[in-house]
Amino acid sequence: MKAVEFNRKDPDFGAELIDVDEPTLPNGQWARVAVTVGGICGSDLHLFASQGLHAPALGGFWTFPFLLGHEIAGSVVEAGDECAIPVGARVAVDPAIPCEARGIHPPCRMCAAGHASCCFELGSRVMTAGMSIGYTEGLGGGWAEQVLGHRSMLHRIPDSVPDSIASLHEPVSVAVHGLLRRPPRNGDPVLVVGAGIIGLAAAAAVRHLFPACEVTISARYPHQADAARAVGAHHVVVVQDRYAHFEELADIVGATVTGRRRGQMLLGGFPYVIEAVGGLDSVTESIRVVDSWGTVLFLGAGGMGEVDLSPLWFKEAELVGAWNHSMGQHPTRGTHHSIDLALDVLAAGALPESVVTHNFALDDLRDAVATAIDKRNAHAIKVAFRPNG
Repeated sequence: MKAVEFNRKDPDFGAELIDVDEPTLPNGQWARVAVTVGGICGSDLHLFASQGLHAPALGGFWTFPFLLGHEIAGSVVEAGDECAIPVGARVAVDPAIPCEARGIHPPCRMCAAGHASCCFELGSRVMTAGMSIGYTEGLGGGWAEQVLGHRSMLHRIPDSVPDSIASLHEPVSVAVHGLLRRPPRNGDPVLVVGAGIIGLAAAAAVRHLFPACEVTISARYPHQADAARAVGAHHVVVVQDRYAHFEELADIVGATVTGRRRGQMLLGGFPYVIEAVGGLDSVTESIRVVDSWGTVLFLGAGGMGEVDLSPLWFKEAELVGAWNHSMGQHPTRGTHHSIDLALDVLAAGALPESVVTHNFALDDLRDAVATAIDKRNAHAIKVAFRPNG
């Protein structure tokens, strides 16, 4: 079958389309899935921008080379005798491979507590070398014709979710997991910094799961601003150089701008801020616009660099990280897996099909990556592969 492998054979690109054997089930608890749609994530693009992974502390959590693609939806084509999901079922694939999927018993402390997102065995190399689908080999991937999933990794897709947006369960689930880690208070204004797919997914999740919260999104490009309005943002603010847009943010929330030029921040800012870019400037901006005793939810896949932390301690604010998928407690809905709630968000139409702006065949790998990187000129938001047509 066709699959995209990140191997750095080409120093100018890093990945290539190769032929690999179809993956075989490790045991009866697994299923084989024909990939309908596989999204290109911002964390994937970091690989092509830097020709490597940009978080050195995580170096023990993947193998090399590895098959790409962790935003995955498809249909089951083979199921083991201990997997209850039938052949033909449409499924969202949780890419993370924690203790249960690896067959590790007893499970680690985090998995035993229901926090599989931070499983201690992700780098154990038990059963597979990588921490997740998209960072390992032998299991297929989202940028491949097929992928394997343990029964605990598979979530049935509601009929009302079209194939075109089915892989968006993954970025929406990241946002949902973060929101359940530290929920906004009922009615608090929420600012989403960034209107790429993570920001739009976060806004859609807030609108659907915390409808009393007014949502503001800051967007860099006009097409992102249009998408932010399409997901129901109450306010859309276009980012300007030297934080000139801080005055507009201050007006929305009744705050005061202090400082000068690149040292500006808000006093009395947003009680809940979602950082959804991963750039270090956006992390600094998020900390500067949060309210005193507020929360910054860090969803962007940021790496090493310089961040101004002084507003964090000055405002006595919280910085909460989230990146994966897990069970969580909603204040009124009870306990659910973040992917199941994400599928509810998609089923409700909270994230329109128009956010998937481009679809490519695997043969068009280079064009797909180039389009996803060039957000300004390509007007790209979510770029996806359709490996099986």
